[in-house]
Amino acid sequence: MPRRSVIRDEKAVSPVIATIIIVAVAIVMSIAVAYWVLGLAGTFTRYEKLEIVSAYAEGSSLKYRNATLSDVYNNVTGWNVTAKLRNTGSATATVNLILINGKPADIFNGTTTDINSRKTVYAWVLINGKLPNEVLPVTIEPGKEYTFKITIPRADFDGTAFTPGMAVEITFHTAAGSDYPKVVVLP
Repeated sequence: MPRRSVIRDEKAVSPVIATIIIVAVAIVMSIAVAYWVLGLAGTFTRYEKLEIVSAYAEGSSLKYRNATLSDVYNNVTGWNVTAKLRNTGSATATVNLILINGKPADIFNGTTTDINSRKTVYAWVLINGKLPNEVLPVTIEPGKEYTFKITIPRADFDGTAFTPGMAVEITFHTAAGSDYPKVVVLP
């Protein structure tokens, strides 16, 4: 039996067009994977960054808790340090500790002896009018600002007396472990 050749009238996609389609699909898929990976990486690479916009100290008259001005001495003076912080990072920042000259602010709270009259006085470092443990932690959302008003009394805390002209380093410590220091001079 003779062999017959069967010629069909079918048309296929040319190899050039097939290559172009395959390359286009590969490019679209790689772009989709790249966007997915970058989105996933963005979730894990959020960071906090606090910027101290301004910080300054002003003299003030203070009224200590549990003591009147006449109980202590006539001109009880101290300083108000105002610090404005802005979160310029992409994650929420939580300030959980404020240090004054490297020591936690609440160390300076309680009973102390006045350096001039040697009388016992009640002196507190206040943050926004409250004790540090009543205010902290403070959460600052990305793009938002927060103003701390830190009241420092003029008293002797275990040999640490705050005096006019003294440079005081205020450090804001965050829950992420970052420190943001600022030095202000007491007027």
